[in-house]
Amino acid sequence: MNPDPTPLSPVHLDPPVRRYFAGLAAGAAETQPPADLAEMRRRAAETLLSVAPAPDPRVKVTHHHVPVRRGEIVVRILRPHDLPSPAPAYLFMHGGGWVHGDLDTGEVECGPMATLVPCMVVSVDYRLAPEHPFPTALEDCLAAYTWLLDHASGLGADPARVAVGGASAGANLAAALCLAARDRGLPLPLLQHLDMPALDLTPDSAFNPAGGALTPTAIREFAMHYLDGGDPAHPYASPLHAPDLSGLPPAVILVSEHDPLRDQGERYLVRLHEAGVPAAALRILAHTHASWLIPDTVTSAVVPELRAAGLRRAFSGGFS
Repeated sequence: MNPDPTPLSPVHLDPPVRRYFAGLAAGAAETQPPADLAEMRRRAAETLLSVAPAPDPRVKVTHHHVPVRRGEIVVRILRPHDLPSPAPAYLFMHGGGWVHGDLDTGEVECGPMATLVPCMVVSVDYRLAPEHPFPTALEDCLAAYTWLLDHASGLGADPARVAVGGASAGANLAAALCLAARDRGLPLPLLQHLDMPALDLTPDSAFNPAGGALTPTAIREFAMHYLDGGDPAHPYASPLHAPDLSGLPPAVILVSEHDPLRDQGERYLVRLHEAGVPAAALRILAHTHASWLIPDTVTSAVVPELRAAGLRRAFSGGFS
């Protein structure tokens, strides 16, 4: 045994992650900044879809329209062909800073859950800021949640076995959905699965690690677009500021060591415990925001299994 092991540096990253971000930086140096919001969204989608797995032939994909205030949204349902009814359902909200992201980018993260759990995955194409500022995205997700419960029988879903989750901004929406469902007296999900959650939109709430694509400045800009002058400490915008977290569903929280959102997820764990809510948090070392999606890392194989294990346990009644 080495008596003097080399300590992790403050920015130690998994080598494939380091190479990936070095490639992004080299490409960015040769590329003009996006000219407008549409171009920014296109580039963000292109980056995430570059690590997307191939479609799984074992999974049937359908789309459904959900009425919302002043319009409708689309949800995408991923269901293994051999999944018996009534099936557990996982309502998923994609990331993208409330400003970009869609069903295709969201499927990079939620798609594997359909076969790994197995379960029905319901991905929500909520409306984006700045065109649709807070609380539109949350209200869209709540509409999708109540639609799923109301139409469970026709969809072959079990309304008593529904979990919610999301990534980054989507995890913010999942946590806020649970708060709003509790406050409005709606049936609660069995689990809130929060991946790299943004839970505090107040200024200077993120720490500033070196490395990675997400910075505190970017977080502030995303929050500015989403809030559109609204209160950043509103509990449905910043669940970490909710005065009372009692009565919420159990939570599984995944964070990365060098993610500027890391501390928010870990503080939320403490707040949930103080409120008597069962919760667990896992910190992925040598990774930054969303870098566990990068192929060819051990973590990219392990994290989906961890996520599936939490959902599987919830659907079997393990957190009750």
